[in-house]
Amino acid sequence: MKKYIALTLITFLSTVSFANDGFKNIVLVSSENRNMVLEYFGFEDIKTTLTIKNQFDTILYNETEKTPDLLQQEFNLNGEKGDKFIVRIENKYKSIEVTYTFDGQRAIAHGKPIEIFKPLFIKNGKEVLLYLLNSLEKKVIIDIVDEQGNTLVPKIISNKSVIKKLFDFSALSSKARIRVRNGRYFIQEFTF
Repeated sequence: MKKYIALTLITFLSTVSFANDGFKNIVLVSSENRNMVLEYFGFEDIKTTLTIKNQFDTILYNETEKTPDLLQQEFNLNGEKGDKFIVRIENKYKSIEVTYTFDGQRAIAHGKPIEIFKPLFIKNGKEVLLYLLNSLEKKVIIDIVDEQGNTLVPKIISNKSVIKKLFDFSALSSKARIRVRNGRYFIQEFTF
């Protein structure tokens, strides 16, 4: 179990290190006449999805790539309503989201990129290891409930940069649901 956890965590850390600086992962190359040229990174053997939405939450573009190379693509947003567009790249470990607003015909990044790490769950028998990177040290809330919604473990609140918790469900004979809130809401269910 310890070897498996160590290998998984090493893979996880090397994979998610792609976004230590969110601006390096989604780069606006140009935006003449509401034609945006974006550069973003794909990752070897990990599906990376690029999604562009407008301010009304309508998906304008969605593509999944599987490549380690820098990807560059042009997007024509001329016929699209609104002046605000959200660009997100995401893999199974994290997502980075940048909002662009158009000032006339040019796009300008609005605020800083939002980077959200996804929790990693490793189950071995009746034990579950939860591992979560929290590089911005935001407030993270972890709830664990059974299938009826009864609390199994007192609520955990942490803002550590690395959250690692091992839960032993030996006394449990049915299901447990682990809920993690760190800017998004993640739920993982386990049957024992």
